[in-house]
Amino acid sequence: MAAAPGAVVERAVSPLVDNALRYARSRVTVVARRDGAGVRIEVTDDGPGVPPSFTSALFTPGQRAEPGGGHTGAGLGLSLARRLARSADGDVHHDASHREGTRFVVTLPGARLSTTQ
Repeated sequence: MAAAPGAVVERAVSPLVDNALRYARSRVTVVARRDGAGVRIEVTDDGPGVPPSFTSALFTPGQRAEPGGGHTGAGLGLSLARRLARSADGDVHHDASHREGTRFVVTLPGARLSTTQ
């Protein structure tokens, strides 16, 4: 469990899933797992990937890699996802080491589970 409200987690992950569905050729995967004291959520697609020339602008509001790419997005999803994750003491980053498509990773602190006897 993440130490963030479910609505924040959902709103941080949703733009990543939307982008993955938009750009995927045939597959999108979402994997959530415990990562040390936190939670790691990976959203991966098998699409064309992020153009290397655009990686520095990925999280800039209003920026799109291909403005004429045939969809009506405003280029706000990634910046919103990051802002929401950071509001919960987490983050969103692009996994540049992933080579077949695109992977974004949301990291959030884990919830402290109380133990009662």
